[in-house]
Order: sequence, then structure tokens, then C-alpha cells
Amino acid sequence: MTYVQTTHGADFFGQDTHTAKAIRDLAGYARGCLPYDVREPLARLLESAGTEAEATVPADQAEEFAGLLRTVASHKFTKAKAAKVARLLGDSAARAAAEGEPWTWTTTAT
Repeated sequence: MTYVQTTHGADFFGQDTHTAKAIRDLAGYARGCLPYDVREPLARLLESAGTEAEATVPADQAEEFAGLLRTVASHKFTKAKAAKVARLLGDSAARAAAEGEPWTWTTTAT
């Protein structure tokens, strides 16, 4: 199984780990919940989860993604499991932006 570990997460080490599939599934929710003119950069990032060894999102873009992910998480059509992943990703993106640091995704396989 492939996992994606994000920086600025909520665990003791400041990381969050999600399955790549759970993150890729969020792309469909993003396309269904967000306005066309803002959703594509986020949807492409979500779709690419687990396909690259590492992805880095600049702090200013992480701040934008944080708001979009929180919108996806709170949308009435987003299922509970997907909403939890979106909320956790949004929170870690917001922490990265607040610290002025890049938000990094690292792929691991088990």
C-alpha cells in the first residue's frame, strides 16, 4: 500500500500520514465542491498523491489550499471519511503557511 506523509501534521513528530488512495479520492470532491477557477491546482496535487517521491507546495499556495481543503471538508456532499482527510490536510497546510515554510508530501510504500 502507498502512503503519503505530509509535513506540519498533528502527530508528535509534526507529520500526518494518509493512504495515497484517500488523498486521490479527494480530487473528485474538490472538482464537485469548488468553483472552476480555483479548483484545478488543488485537484491536480490531490490526483498526483503517491505518484512522485516528494512534492513541495510553497507557503503562499499552501495557505490557499488550506482554505479550499476546509471548504471541501465542510461541504454537504463530502462523505465523513473524505471530510476528515480533507480537514487534516487543510490544517497541516495552514500550519505550513503560518510558519512561512513549504508544505511537503513524501511518498512511502509498505
